[in-house]
Amino acid sequence: MNTLFKVLIFCSPLLSSCATVVDAQAPIEPEFQIRPILAPSSRAELMYRVLAAELAGKRDQLDVALSHYQQAALVSDDPRVAERAAVLALIMKEDTAALALARRWHTLDSTSEQARQTLALALLRNGQLEEASKHLDAVRRAARKKDQQQGYATIASLLSQVEDKSLALRLMGQFRDRNPRSAFAQYYHAMLATAAGERSQALISLDRALSHDPKLAPAHLLRTRLLLESGDKEAALAGLAKAVAAIPRDRNLRMSYARLLIDAGQLNKARREFATLLNQDPKDTDSLYALGLLAAETRQFDLAETYFLDLIKRNVRLAEAYFELGRVEEQRGDYARAREWYAQVKDEDRYLSAQMRMGVVLAKSGDITAAGQHFDTLRRDNPQNAITLYLAEAEALREAGRYQEAFDGLNQALALHPDDKDLLYARALAAEKIDRLDLLEQDLRTILAADPKNGQALNALGYTMADRTDRYQEALGYIEQALEQLPNDAAVLDSMGWVQYRLKNLDKALEYLRRAYQINPDAEIAAHLSEVLWIDNQHDEARKIWREALTHNPDSSHLRKLRERFGW
Repeated sequence: MNTLFKVLIFCSPLLSSCATVVDAQAPIEPEFQIRPILAPSSRAELMYRVLAAELAGKRDQLDVALSHYQQAALVSDDPRVAERAAVLALIMKEDTAALALARRWHTLDSTSEQARQTLALALLRNGQLEEASKHLDAVRRAARKKDQQQGYATIASLLSQVEDKSLALRLMGQFRDRNPRSAFAQYYHAMLATAAGERSQALISLDRALSHDPKLAPAHLLRTRLLLESGDKEAALAGLAKAVAAIPRDRNLRMSYARLLIDAGQLNKARREFATLLNQDPKDTDSLYALGLLAAETRQFDLAETYFLDLIKRNVRLAEAYFELGRVEEQRGDYARAREWYAQVKDEDRYLSAQMRMGVVLAKSGDITAAGQHFDTLRRDNPQNAITLYLAEAEALREAGRYQEAFDGLNQALALHPDDKDLLYARALAAEKIDRLDLLEQDLRTILAADPKNGQALNALGYTMADRTDRYQEALGYIEQALEQLPNDAAVLDSMGWVQYRLKNLDKALEYLRRAYQINPDAEIAAHLSEVLWIDNQHDEARKIWREALTHNPDSSHLRKLRERFGW
């Protein structure tokens, strides 16, 4: 018996402790046939049952394997046999059998913490909560000797495997209430509350956890996630700011804070956080790359170039560095140099994107014929990406101000792919630029006929009506539908603000435009907000927002029009 089991290490991924199942030394050949053994001794019976179970397991006949292991557990005093059987029963969710086998295992080895954990889980699955709670408490007391989190991580792990999440949460609440000053008890209660969909309970427990231990980083991260899911970005930012102040060297917290700052449009603050990360770890190439992106976003092109060249010098993230250097030169207007950088991108994930930017650069430099030939070649070499490349070519032509050519190219694409919604949407945008509002409306209505809840199409149709026609009430209806589908989308909020402005509802217009600008302070939204503020006689704020936007978007036609209109 010892020979058979000396290479068997039992475990289950269902339990907090894990081992590995290793086959017995003697391999069982596929053609081996198990035959009944007449009048077996208990030893022979055990050998037969274990070998039969192993063979059945290899053939994925788990019910047969469990049956043999149950019989083996009855005739063996070796706790490893009961362990194997109990773990298999848990995996198969044979809860009644699992409980009997777990009791057998715990009886044979009462000192085994894994046996007690298995018994606690089996009791939970069978609804025997009072006895389960006693074993869970014993598990926690034993685990806290090794577990810096006072054993609560172990019982939370077991409770998380109970299908009834409300039941698991209630039991965890009992442990939390017994030790309300334990930050870990509060934190793990919050985890189970999150799993049960009880966000408000989770946030209460997280606040309590952090009041006892402001340096509990996982609690800060979970709290941030829950706040973001509820749409409270401001509270999430404030909480992460406190977290970073409390635990200044925690990389995950500061990285999360920096990324959230970017998402909130607070680029200067984000840059400071990434600079701190790089200062704390000069080998942190993620922060170096982020700093390059932020510098490029704020048009600090010399600084961005320095960061990306540093990445190349370190021989890391080369494709990304080459690509972003191409973008820098493109924005500087040095199209020849941009093409040189894009040409160095060989990485499979970035190659096609770089080649598409090459086409954009050709169009921007005025060589429309070469740009067209470039995209034709790309489509021939990448037929699986034909639609994406048609869209990229149209975008390249729009960026170059060649709206008619973009429109004509999309017509050709739709002749080949007449039902593609992305091509129809792109042609609608191109049609607006050449004053073909009839075709814009036709294409968007075609999309909506097939997909009535398409938020982008609803928004585009509503915004165009509000901006280019006097059909304001009809526009409002479409934008209201878009807002139902995309309630936190900056473009949709901007459209709602704009149509309210057209309807002369200035207070409502400012409400929506401020929300849009907070989410995404892009040039067009800034222009809309500035205009409405000016009309509402809030001149100082209007100029302030306009100047800030112009600093980051000096080529914006929307912002230039405001200068011409109001003499700013």
